[in-house]
Amino acid sequence: MSSSLSRTSTEQLRKAKVVDEVHLRILRASEDVGLCHQMVEGHKRVLRAYGINNISSFKTDWVGRDDVILIVALSADGEKILAGTRLQSGKKPSSFPLFQAVGKEDEAIEPWLKSIIPEGTMELNGMWNSIELAGMGLGVEWMVQSAMASMSMLNLRNLLALTSPVTRRMRDKMGWKIHSEFGNNGYFKYPTDTLRASIEQFIFPDYLPNSEPEVKSFLEDLWAAPIGHEMSVEGPKGKLKVRFNISI
Repeated sequence: MSSSLSRTSTEQLRKAKVVDEVHLRILRASEDVGLCHQMVEGHKRVLRAYGINNISSFKTDWVGRDDVILIVALSADGEKILAGTRLQSGKKPSSFPLFQAVGKEDEAIEPWLKSIIPEGTMELNGMWNSIELAGMGLGVEWMVQSAMASMSMLNLRNLLALTSPVTRRMRDKMGWKIHSEFGNNGYFKYPTDTLRASIEQFIFPDYLPNSEPEVKSFLEDLWAAPIGHEMSVEGPKGKLKVRFNISI
């Protein structure tokens, strides 16, 4: 689900503009079509730097849809997108990016999706993080946890993701579980033959007890103040203030 600059060069980090405040918005794609297109382009720029030019989450059929949720970090002046992801639903398995990506690799994926779609199911995908946020203490975790916090507001039971090695490391901390019955012991060759992807799931509220205390605390803070919640994080490059605005 993620495309972070985990291998960013020292030179790139040195040249990156220092950011001390970001505004995190969670909104419906129908609220801001222009923002949707900016998120797609930002995702493409990050992945093309690694030679990945075509993945299922590059599609734009979700742009402007009321049933798609954007999670986006903006510069304090609102002029630049620094990171983003989206929650995407569908009435049938083929509507989900993970099915478009690896559904043909395992025939068991389609009936599984069919069985959980009626329960309230969305996929977390198209995730990326900019070089400006590298080293500021705000990695992709905040996007995953913000999506988890949104589940109660959207009446969701299932949150799905096609994960990369970067986000797989967060599995135990956040309480997600891998579907090892799919693919080759849970792994698919995607988006290239040299990379591995896995299907993971978070069931709300069933898996919440499996999350670490700091994750639960983050969720509770967002539930208590969906508009106006603030937090501060710190990384090697300095401190960062984050302001939240959830309008779903």
